[in-house]
Amino acid sequence: MIEESITTHLLDKPPHLIGSVDDYSISDIEWIASQFDIPGPIEVANFPGKGNINLHTYEVRAAGNEYLLQKVNSNVFTMPYRVMKSMTASIKAQSEAISNGMGDPIWVPIELVSTRHGHEFLDLTDEHGWSVWRLMIRIPNSASYKSLGEIEDRGAQLKLAEEVGKGLAIYSDLTSSIDPKSIAGSLPGYRDTPLYYSQFHSVMACNRTLASADEYLPQDPIVRDSTQQHFVVTLSDKEYAARKSDPELAPFIELVEEREPFALGLWAAIEDGRIRHTLIHGDTKIENFLFCAETGKVKALVDLDTIMPFTWLADWGDLQRSMVNVAGEKERDHTKVVVDREVYESVAKGFLSSAQEVTEHEISMMVFAVQAITLELGLRFLTDYLRGDTYFRLGPNDPADLNKVRAIVQLTLYRRLVEFGPEAELRLRSFRAR
Repeated sequence: MIEESITTHLLDKPPHLIGSVDDYSISDIEWIASQFDIPGPIEVANFPGKGNINLHTYEVRAAGNEYLLQKVNSNVFTMPYRVMKSMTASIKAQSEAISNGMGDPIWVPIELVSTRHGHEFLDLTDEHGWSVWRLMIRIPNSASYKSLGEIEDRGAQLKLAEEVGKGLAIYSDLTSSIDPKSIAGSLPGYRDTPLYYSQFHSVMACNRTLASADEYLPQDPIVRDSTQQHFVVTLSDKEYAARKSDPELAPFIELVEEREPFALGLWAAIEDGRIRHTLIHGDTKIENFLFCAETGKVKALVDLDTIMPFTWLADWGDLQRSMVNVAGEKERDHTKVVVDREVYESVAKGFLSSAQEVTEHEISMMVFAVQAITLELGLRFLTDYLRGDTYFRLGPNDPADLNKVRAIVQLTLYRRLVEFGPEAELRLRSFRAR
């Protein structure tokens, strides 16, 4: 059910801009931008750097200032009010911490522009569907990268990796004051390792209906409603049998079954109080960090859509997992899946040289966290391949076994990370001792 729109009724709203609209003209975007508290005249254009989620992202120029206008993708984020509440809480916490002398002088939190009615976002939601828009001041003099591979010089690569680690530490420190109980995750079931294992076991049992999968389904009604479709097999009997009995997958199925207690380690540590329950960013890939275009220093962490309660160790683990995988996630030659140890060391050095709000026990779990998050992602790809690719959906040009390939890459990377574990522990201890 659509919640009541929070925006005052707009008398001049074009009648065709109902909530379900997904195709906008330039004049539509100009009208939407004009509802925010910025001076005219307004110029808009498509933003070339938009990602794969928030597809409606536009550049806005007004009175010499630059902004980014963005519609929250309600197909992915089915609770966009949660997205905006988490985002504003993160921005407020960063700004207040900086005003109290925390962080780095170069760090710049995202800044939202209010609507003309004083709201933090424009809400065009109606009985036809969600339509939630936000306008952000574009952070000037910034550079971003989709991967370290965009930089040719090895020394510059490692310096950038160190800055990424530093950026995660700064963001985690600045937002550590937020009470995790005050924020509900924008993606119910995301980063829920026990839930991912329940999906795996349900799929391995070949449940094809929600009734037959009932014992595996989550009790929380919101999580259940958001994730239940991923507990059932959608493949034909023949295709399911072929995928499940694939001899290439057999050792990886055995691996995820055997390592289930290990994978649940972060959850266990939170439950028994060994590590703090905090808010996390939820998507700490390199492209979500901004760097000073002149100095290369990290200056922001953007894309605040996946904020949720958990532990910063999950952000750390996912960051390292994505940074050190030399082969990428689609490599079919498993011998090429190795850990870039210099990058691992650089990210760790950047993080530990800057982190303030961390505990010794959390530090002791940093190596483990990288392994656990990598194992979790491998499990997710594997389960999705076995049930019929219902979550990591395939594009028209993708091979039918893409999620199998992704699963094997991540689970192979997990093994390489375990092999590297003792050396990684020594390196992290040396950084902390300095």
